Amino acid sequence: MSKLSPVDLSFLLLEAPSRQMHMTAYQVFRLPPREKKTFIPRLLAAYRSGPVAKPFNQKLKWLDKGVASWETIQPDLRYHVRHLAVPAPGSMQSLSEIVSFLNSPLLDRSMPLWECYIIEGLEDDQFAIMVKVHHAMIDGMGAMKLFDQCIGLSPTNKAMNSIWMPLDKPTKARPRSGRPQAQSLLSRLGKLPADLLQIGAGVAELGAQNLRLKPSASSLPFAATKTLFNNVATSSERRYGSCEIPLATIKSLANATGTTVNDILMTVIDHALHGYLAAHAASTTKPLVALMAMSIRAEGTEASGNQVAAELVPMGKPDASVSDRLQQIQTSVNQIKHSSAKLPSAVRQLYAMLLFGSTTLPDVAAAFRSMPSINLVISNMRGPQGQRYLAGAPMVAFQGCPIVPPGAGLNVSFVSVNDMICLGVGASPEAVADPYQLTRLIMAAVSDLEKVALKGKAGSKKPAARKAAARKTARKKQTALKAAAKPRRKNARAKARV
Repeated sequence: MSKLSPVDLSFLLLEAPSRQMHMTAYQVFRLPPREKKTFIPRLLAAYRSGPVAKPFNQKLKWLDKGVASWETIQPDLRYHVRHLAVPAPGSMQSLSEIVSFLNSPLLDRSMPLWECYIIEGLEDDQFAIMVKVHHAMIDGMGAMKLFDQCIGLSPTNKAMNSIWMPLDKPTKARPRSGRPQAQSLLSRLGKLPADLLQIGAGVAELGAQNLRLKPSASSLPFAATKTLFNNVATSSERRYGSCEIPLATIKSLANATGTTVNDILMTVIDHALHGYLAAHAASTTKPLVALMAMSIRAEGTEASGNQVAAELVPMGKPDASVSDRLQQIQTSVNQIKHSSAKLPSAVRQLYAMLLFGSTTLPDVAAAFRSMPSINLVISNMRGPQGQRYLAGAPMVAFQGCPIVPPGAGLNVSFVSVNDMICLGVGASPEAVADPYQLTRLIMAAVSDLEKVALKGKAGSKKPAARKAAARKTARKKQTALKAAAKPRRKNARAKARV
C-alpha cells in the first residue's frame, strides 16, 4: 500500500460530476486482411486475460482526513475491458459521438480507475481502442509512454499488448542495503535548505511582480480577463473536435521564423481563439492566459503517478497580426522556461498545485468568478513516431479527449504522432458550442502564418540571396568556360601535330 502524492490526490479532490478528471484517448486500427472475422475475438480474449501491472492493479483506499492510498488488488478484466460496435455504416462521426457518450460518466472509485473499450464496426474495416484512465493514476506523458510500448513497429509482430500489461523489460532493482538509502536520504536532506530558499525567492518574485515592482515573466493567478471560454460546465456533457496538421508544415514554419514547433502551435491556437471570440461577438481587450502543462518526468522512471509542472502563459495581444503574435508568445514562453529551469522539480510541482487550486476557486466561490486565473489549458505531448501496428493491424489515427479544466471550459491538446500533429479540442458546451469551428479556425491560422512566414523569409534575405545567386551564377559561367576551352586547346594541338 502506498500513499498518493499531493499532486495525484489533488486530481481526486478537484473532481465533481460536472468536472471529470480522467484522461481519454482512442486509437484507430485497420483489421489485417486475412483476420477480419477472427481478430476482434482474439483481441478481446487477450485483453481479458493475463497479469495486470502497476498502476492498473491499484484501487483507492481512503484514510483519515481526506488522505488516500493505493491498495494492490487483482482487477476483474471483464469489468474493465468492454466490447461494443458502431451502427452501420460506422462513420467517424458515429465513433466521435460514442466516445463522447462513454467519456461523460465518472470512473467508479470502488474499482481501479480505468476502463478500456474495443469498438468495432467502423468503416473501411477499422476498429478503435478507447482507454479511459484517471489523472490521479498517471499523467499524459506517462500514458503516452505506455501506449508507445504496447504497439509494435513491425506488421509481423503478432503480440496483443495493452497499456495495463507488464512490460517485458525488467525494472531496475532497488538497493537492498540500508547504506545507499541512507546516503540518498542525507543528500536530499542536504538540499532541503537550498530548496526552501528557492521557494522563498519564488514567492518574493511573485510578490514583486504583483506590486508592479518588477516586470512579470508570466501571468499571475486571478489576473486573467473573463471570457466566453470561462463559462464552466454545469453538467457532465462535453464536446470534442479534432484535426490533423502535417508535422512537416509546422517544422518548416518553425525553421523559417527561428521558433519552435510548440511556439507555432500555440500561436495558431491563440489566433484561432480570438477569431472564435470575434465570430461570437465576445472579443476581449486583453491577452488570453493559458495554463501550460510541462512534463518533468526523468528518462527511465516508471510511468505511474504524475511528474508534471504547470505555468501560466500570457498569450498574444488580441489585435496582433499572426506574425506579431508569434513573437509575443515566443518571448513569453522563453522567459517562463528560463525562470522555471532554476527551480528543482519538487518546487515546480508545489507551484503547479497552487495554480490548480487557484483555477478551482471560481467554480466554488462567486467572488472569484470575475477574476479567473486562466482562460484555457494547452498541453503538448510527443506520441509514437513511425508507423505502428497492433498484432499486424496498422494504426491509422490517434486522438485524445482533453480534460476540461476547473475555472475554464476549454482544453486544447496536441500530440505528435508519426508525421502528423493530432490536435484535439475538449470543451463544455457553455464555453465552446462548436469545437469543429475552432479546429477550422486553427487550420486557417496555419495557412495565414505560412503566407506571412514565407513572404517574410524571402523579404528579409533578399539582398543576401541576390548576392549568393550572383556568385553561384559567376562560378557556373567560369566552370562552363573552362570546360569549353579544354576541347579547343586539345583540337589545336592535334592540328599542329598533323
